[in-house]
Amino acid sequence: MFKKIKFGIYLPIPTTPVNKLVNIARINEEAGFESVWVPDHLLFIPSGDFVPDAWTLLSAVAVKTDAALLGTCVSDPHRFHPAVLAQKVATVDQISNGRAILGLGAGESMNLDPFGIKWDKPVSRLIESVKIIRRLWSGETFDYDGQFWRLKDAFLQIRPVKDSIPIYFAANSPRMLKLTGEMADGWLPLPLSPKLYKNRLEVIKKSAMDKGRSVDDIEPNAYLYTAVSDDPDEAYSVIDSMKHLIIPQPSILKEAGYDLPDDLLSANFSNISTKDQSLVEKYIEYTTLIPTEAAIEFSIVGTVEDCIKKIESYRDAGVKHLSLINMGPDPRRTMKIYSTEIIPQFKDV
Repeated sequence: MFKKIKFGIYLPIPTTPVNKLVNIARINEEAGFESVWVPDHLLFIPSGDFVPDAWTLLSAVAVKTDAALLGTCVSDPHRFHPAVLAQKVATVDQISNGRAILGLGAGESMNLDPFGIKWDKPVSRLIESVKIIRRLWSGETFDYDGQFWRLKDAFLQIRPVKDSIPIYFAANSPRMLKLTGEMADGWLPLPLSPKLYKNRLEVIKKSAMDKGRSVDDIEPNAYLYTAVSDDPDEAYSVIDSMKHLIIPQPSILKEAGYDLPDDLLSANFSNISTKDQSLVEKYIEYTTLIPTEAAIEFSIVGTVEDCIKKIESYRDAGVKHLSLINMGPDPRRTMKIYSTEIIPQFKDV
């Protein structure tokens, strides 16, 4: 069993002013975090204060950091033509000297419906978009006649620093998990318990092997909330206040063995939109029913020793890269604890 794990940090959007985010990224890189992740949203519903453009922000972060990988968690294939998205990502890759990662998901209502952006057949659009993006990054000139896009003598005049840029899928559904094994470079799901993570990773591994790919070509990443304190109850309290974001999909909570009324299973964070207030209300009702113990199960929380044990359980489930949302309760102290007491525990090979 490997021991080494990469540690990354998720910038605190949408709660932090834009002018502070770049400095937070720089400080965390200095503390030993090896990747910086940002959400790619137009809106955060039901609450959000500061929602900047992801690739513009990552360009600024690229200038102020030296080595950290820079990724979205996650973009979608609907708001930009594949050529435009390929150019944006390649530009960040050039600014950062080859550190960009494109995280892609099927899309969310809050980013699309209020603006009239079409997103029918989202997974099929994602597949086609990835095929086009990779060909554009390769430097070739080509025609493409697809279901959603048609290109004629298409090429880009900017390329990645290396041959290509890693594309991670935010896969949660069975179809997306299978596709991750078939064509993605990494996996970046919603927060999961170690058990659920392991079960889903097995689906990805089987899909990869069925396609003749090596499972080593796909990096299993985990996007998780963390809170560290000498007083476990203080850390649990913080996690409890964020449980609606830790477990945003009722179906996942029910799959983990927690009771939930069937009429709330449609209260999916991804489906929330300003045009359907009833879904917002249903989602708020769902969040009141999430048990604190479930939020703890899906997080890295407690004392330093508790957090190390939990990271070990995720490592044993197959995680090779942790992307953490630092919830404190003292974020600076939590960052220092990870830097001096936790990260070093997972750097011996």
